[in-house]
Amino acid sequence: MRKFNLMVLIVLVAFAVIVSMAAMPAHAQQKKVVIGSSMVQKDSDWWAVMGRFVEQAADAEGYEVITLWAGGDQEKQIKDMEDLIQRKVNAIVMGPVQQDGSMVAINSAAAAGIPVITVGRRSKTDKQYAEVFADEPQFGVEQVTQIAKDFPNGGNIVYLFGPVGAGYAIQMWEQGVVPTLEKHPNLKILQKYSSPSDIASDGMKNAEDAIVRYDNIDIIACSNDGLALGAVRAVQAAGKLDKITVYGAGATEMGMQAIADGEMRYTTIKSQAKMAQLVMQKVVLAVNGKPVGKKINLVEPVVVTKDNVLTVRDAMFGGTVTAPEPFKPKK
Repeated sequence: MRKFNLMVLIVLVAFAVIVSMAAMPAHAQQKKVVIGSSMVQKDSDWWAVMGRFVEQAADAEGYEVITLWAGGDQEKQIKDMEDLIQRKVNAIVMGPVQQDGSMVAINSAAAAGIPVITVGRRSKTDKQYAEVFADEPQFGVEQVTQIAKDFPNGGNIVYLFGPVGAGYAIQMWEQGVVPTLEKHPNLKILQKYSSPSDIASDGMKNAEDAIVRYDNIDIIACSNDGLALGAVRAVQAAGKLDKITVYGAGATEMGMQAIADGEMRYTTIKSQAKMAQLVMQKVVLAVNGKPVGKKINLVEPVVVTKDNVLTVRDAMFGGTVTAPEPFKPKK
């Protein structure tokens, strides 16, 4: 009798476990999806926002995120990627430090069966699962086109290029700025400076050198808002804010503020919110073992000047991707 009662008890317990598991949500029965995020540089305003939006997009899908920051160092990013591979994450979102140097890390992840979705910058490998980036040549086209509108009689340009090795800066310069300048021969490049990063201190240092070297600068154009903000500081310190016009790209919040304050003429929104949304669509496909569909995904630039700085909308300024808010300048 005791044996019979024990058997009945075992059957009842087993049945209760099965029923409780069936009642659990499907996602609770599955192993937690962990996404690795290898971002370029936390002290870059643009990349800090990019990293935050990737985390928010992953959280909305119920995914855990491990974010590692490379500090603009390609060798550290390779080690970070090795760390994420060892942790056996389900997928990796990567902002490549360099388009050449990033290849080995992406290839290693692909060999380990971990899909990589690159964002913001390109890598020269073809082993990534998907790419999400801005139409970089068009950023260069738009920048020079605006300069030509603002200086119809021509002008002298100092160009602050960087970061060295970053795919977006190379494409913006080689495929956008250079060919568009050829259409405007009255716009002259006095010098092109190259910076190792996209932070303001590098922009300030090179702009200071240019201001000392040349007394006929009309324009300082930059690959990104980080370098442009450094240029603004240098121009202000030299007392030439009314003589030298600064053009950025990438629309950081500090860059938008500088435009609202009349310190910078121009930037272009490179929407991290839209990129994060596209990235997570690809991550969902990857972790579910589905075909990528469209591998290359472009985000187009949105020009920002004093005319529309307070009306243009993007989720980086507040709200959501579907209900973005306008930029709110600080008083």
